[in-house]
Amino acid sequence: MKKIFVIITVLLTFSKVNLAQVSIQPVLPTVGIVQKSQLWNLLVVNNTSSSYECRLSLVLRDRITGIELLTAASGIFTLSQGAKQLNANVVAPIQYNNLQMGIDNKLQGLLPVGSYTVCYTLTGVLQKELNLAEECVPFDIEPLSPPMLITPTDSSILEVAPVQFTWIPPTPDGMFNGLHYDVIIVPINDGQKAAEAIQENLPFYNEGNHLSTLLNYPSSMPSFEKDKWYAWQVLAKDNQNYAGKSEVWVFKVGVKTKNKIETTSYAEVKSFYTGKKYYFKDSISFSFINPYAVNKLEYSIKEIANKNKINDLPKINMQDGLNQIAIDIKKLRHIKYNQEYVLEIYNLGNVVHYINFVIEK
Repeated sequence: MKKIFVIITVLLTFSKVNLAQVSIQPVLPTVGIVQKSQLWNLLVVNNTSSSYECRLSLVLRDRITGIELLTAASGIFTLSQGAKQLNANVVAPIQYNNLQMGIDNKLQGLLPVGSYTVCYTLTGVLQKELNLAEECVPFDIEPLSPPMLITPTDSSILEVAPVQFTWIPPTPDGMFNGLHYDVIIVPINDGQKAAEAIQENLPFYNEGNHLSTLLNYPSSMPSFEKDKWYAWQVLAKDNQNYAGKSEVWVFKVGVKTKNKIETTSYAEVKSFYTGKKYYFKDSISFSFINPYAVNKLEYSIKEIANKNKINDLPKINMQDGLNQIAIDIKKLRHIKYNQEYVLEIYNLGNVVHYINFVIEK
């Protein structure tokens, strides 16, 4: 009896050693786009002295709710000593069982946007099933591109109130099964940045579960106040999952010339959006207070319409206290007339300081 007990103990110990000596290392992106076939990209390491006929199974769960979305099992393959790189072709044929709507039936189909956990079980099947290894790994799927706003354009001053708001959906399309949008428009208070207004202010207009990428502003809703800036943003959802958020753009309704500021002196840079646009001719003249040590000015000039930066900017050394700086536009390559730009300064504290401006002929 004692001998039988010893034999059983040895066998159990051997089984546990085998289990510990076979490992699964999933090769999945932690965030981004994932095709269903990529779930089978694994490195399996067999440190035992045996070879096994194996089957690999997986369970895909929603990491937030814990609900099983998909189960799958591979064909039988040989696991020899050492490391073996697996993929969908190596473990074919694969049988899938889609447990929830929204999972693409195609092998190369994209998994929907969401937060997931995939758990693997590697089983030996030669005589009776032997559990060789198990592993779980979390990953997130996000779109390559969030929604992109089209009209009204950023920082536009409209002669008439906008009747339509348009945007481009997040991409790629194959990742989504039930796209809809939340559209929010808020007023911007004096001294407030657009992003702060979106977060803090009561909506002027707010619509959820909008199905198209075009919103007709209802005539029954309040009219936009003239000479007041508004911020707008679009949030995309795929069924109940977050699918991306657009930038925050601003616009106002008013006469364009009212916002034109002829600069006979230096435009003062601010750390918040003022709604002002400065017009320069021969030089970009701006001023600021530097309470810190003498240093090189860290700044950029970007075209607002396409976010392109002006390269090879002149080097500027700022002094402590009041700085009044004029940049000769002849030193700025590729700058365009009658286009709106933003000058941003990055080393005046913890926030960006900036002015919007146009170069006139």
